[in-house]
Amino acid sequence: MALFNKIKKKAAQIAGWNKLKNTIQPNHNFGDNPIPIAPDYNDLSNWFAHPKIDSKVHYTPIGVKSNDAWKAGEVDVFFIAPTLNFSKLGWNAPINHISSTELIQEMIMSGQASVFNSCCRVFSPKYRQATFFSFLGSGNNGRSALELAYEDCLTAFDNYLTNHNNGKPFYLAGHSQGALHIMRLLDDRIEGTELAKRMVAAYPIGFWFPQDKFGETLKTISPAESATDTNCVVAYDTYLNTGGPIKLLDRAEIVYGGTNPIKWVKRNKKTPLGVNPLNWKRTDELVASSAHKGAVHLQLESSGKANWEGFLSEEKIGLNCTGLSKPYLEECSAQVRSDGFLYVSNPKNWAFKNMIMPGGNLHMSDYSLFYMNLRENIQQRWLAYQKK
Repeated sequence: MALFNKIKKKAAQIAGWNKLKNTIQPNHNFGDNPIPIAPDYNDLSNWFAHPKIDSKVHYTPIGVKSNDAWKAGEVDVFFIAPTLNFSKLGWNAPINHISSTELIQEMIMSGQASVFNSCCRVFSPKYRQATFFSFLGSGNNGRSALELAYEDCLTAFDNYLTNHNNGKPFYLAGHSQGALHIMRLLDDRIEGTELAKRMVAAYPIGFWFPQDKFGETLKTISPAESATDTNCVVAYDTYLNTGGPIKLLDRAEIVYGGTNPIKWVKRNKKTPLGVNPLNWKRTDELVASSAHKGAVHLQLESSGKANWEGFLSEEKIGLNCTGLSKPYLEECSAQVRSDGFLYVSNPKNWAFKNMIMPGGNLHMSDYSLFYMNLRENIQQRWLAYQKK
């Protein structure tokens, strides 16, 4: 009976996945329709977050004192947002795509990028996001869409370096599709250059950062081994300790850049880097929930009236993030297992339980579940960098 139930569950997962694919698959090949106009990053309207514009990236959790240290401009973060383009109308979203722009402004800037605001000026570019279908085994169409999205991220980063960095230290960070583009920036712009010494750390979280990049495309940049390492990479992918990645369904690819030609590889063939956000080590010890400093969720106004169907369309959703919750302490224990993934105990709070996806995947909570641990660690690495 147990085997039957397991097979039945797997069949349901496959059926649900195929239904989603059919719902969001573009009905044309990349290039058959006009490509969205490229952004001009000298125009501030083409940034989600920038020191010269007002955004929700400056929210702090209830009870956490706002810190204006970022205004000193001593250190920056270049943050690339995750995929929130589920439209089937094109392989890449236009810069001001209604639903994905709203979701990033209201949820990602406040709930993810804000973790850096205790010390960093935040620069987060809008870019022509590849549709989510690009990660579902879409072949050359998906690769072309991701190439176009990366082209924007690269252009935005170069604009940041030329016009705003002024030789200062910086972090790189992203989530999901954003993490994939950060991986490639490390290959193409950071490795083997003077920028590697100015990079405090990179946090490309939530896209199976392959361990074999170290020594292949990254020869001078290392994975983090402690809370105070610098010039390093911090990455993890979160699952319930009763679940795990459904590799049978995963068709996403990882790019190995810095070479000509670049190399695309199925990520399910790779062992990812796993750095435990409860102790910032790669060891396989189970870290107790007492080391968990606080999970944080969004406070959304009128979320019950939101047009969630707009998530899969071009329509406005109607979200308004008014702030961040108080930190919820000791939400989970965490362990990096031999497969490289981060496994956690079942979160206590409903806000994080509701984010669990098939396979016990906590992808949508990679940042929020460890918000206060991340916030503290960003400051730890900055202090360590200054001492160096």
